[in-house]
Amino acid sequence: MTKIKLLIAAISAAGMILLLVWIQGGFSHKVPGGVTNLPKERVEQVKTIKVEQVETSGEVSVSGTVMARDTARIAARVGGYVTELKVDAGSIVKKGDLLLKIEARELEEREAQARAALESANIDLEKNRQDLERYKVLFEGQAIARKEFDDVSARFEMAKAAVDKAKSALEEAKTFLSYELVTAPFDGIVSERTINQGDLATIGRELATIYDPNSLEMVAAAGEQFAPFLAVGAPVTVSISSLQAKENTSIREVVPQRDEKTRTITVKAPLHEVKGLTPGLFGILTFKTVSAQVIVIPSSLVKSVGQIESVRVVDKGEIKTRHVRTGRVLDAGKIEILSGLESGDEVVTEQE
Repeated sequence: MTKIKLLIAAISAAGMILLLVWIQGGFSHKVPGGVTNLPKERVEQVKTIKVEQVETSGEVSVSGTVMARDTARIAARVGGYVTELKVDAGSIVKKGDLLLKIEARELEEREAQARAALESANIDLEKNRQDLERYKVLFEGQAIARKEFDDVSARFEMAKAAVDKAKSALEEAKTFLSYELVTAPFDGIVSERTINQGDLATIGRELATIYDPNSLEMVAAAGEQFAPFLAVGAPVTVSISSLQAKENTSIREVVPQRDEKTRTITVKAPLHEVKGLTPGLFGILTFKTVSAQVIVIPSSLVKSVGQIESVRVVDKGEIKTRHVRTGRVLDAGKIEILSGLESGDEVVTEQE
């Protein structure tokens, strides 16, 4: 019985070996050795352009954001409930216009108490004035001693000081009470309102933000290597694609502090002629550097797959794909080639 099992196992193993040999083509005629040539595009069927060096104007473009130079973040100076609300985001206001009212009852009571204290002090002062006038006549007639007259005079001076103190307390109470009325600090537009009627305002809580539309500017960050070209007064061009707007202006301010993480310099350029401009819009700020000889080709010829950029070139009679590294996007649909192409190279534009 054991011999039969061994025989069956041997036959099975031999069958598996024969099957593997057949699968690998062991029973078929061999293909002759050599190289199989894949079909190639014919050079005669493509159009090309020769790569040339051109002189660029040395322009650099960086992204930025529209911001307002004059912005007021208005916070509550007293605590209380908002009882009146006069503005919303987008409201146009003039200096002194009422934005909202906060009811601060403690301040109202304090002002009433200060007013009552002043009235009482005035009554006391008038009484002491009359006493002083009467005692003065008596003293001049030698009807009273000097000490009595001096005591009355001292009480009069104390009453005068009490009136002055009460007046100061009332003015202070009025000043604090005026903080109930929140007004616009200058002509502008309300960009944001962060409280609603009926809300409780606490001291220091932000209530609204107002900006001056005449102070809008482009704020952009440029690499610190461009510092020699970024000076106050240097001409720049600002483009805002969402408004299809473009304005020539100049740098108003260069922030001296560099950003340590991004190694950039922040510059600010005022805007005047752009209709519909509001804070927060994205824009491009362009400035000039030195002229340079660079290689450019039509940007449409550069193919991108992920971060890999390439073009097709004719090299030694064959069409090949060559990896390149691009730089600035220039006018007329051109793009700068930093590496991968040299002057005289033939780049494929289209296939016939």
